[in-house]
This record gives sequence, structure tokens and C-alpha cells, in this order.
Amino acid sequence: MAKRPTAARSPSVAVPPGEEPLVAQPHAASVAAAGATMSRDPDIAEHEAMYHRFTGLVKWGIIGCAVLVVLLFIAIHPMVPPPAS
Repeated sequence: MAKRPTAARSPSVAVPPGEEPLVAQPHAASVAAAGATMSRDPDIAEHEAMYHRFTGLVKWGIIGCAVLVVLLFIAIHPMVPPPAS
């Protein structure tokens, strides 16, 4: 296995043996200056659709749990003896 080149590091930063130092990712401005296209608004319609799916699932999950609690109450209620007076 070929040894990967390591980045220069500050003498104050200690990296344990066998680990590679962290390398900073390029800043967005430098990536844009290099010719890459960056969108400030990545597909809002997809985000809104995902939000509506999520809130719909949460809503129907809560309704389903409420129905389940009512059905369990109806199924178990006759089994509970009435309180002694």
C-alpha cells in the first residue's frame, strides 16, 4: 500500500501515530471562483414536498395512535370490575 502524503501541520497540533491530520475543505467562495456552479436555492419544491410528507405522516401517526388507544380502551374496559362501593 502506498503511503499517502500528509499535509504540513503546526507543531502545536499532536496527531496520534497511524492517524492522518484533518485537511480543511475548500471555502465556498474559492470553489465558486474555480468555476464550479453553486446554487443558493437548491430545489425548494423538493424540500417543501418532503416537509409536507413528513408532517402528513406525523399527523396520521398521531391519529392512528389515538384510534388504537380508544380501541384498546373499548376492548379492555369490560374486563375491569366495577369499583366496590
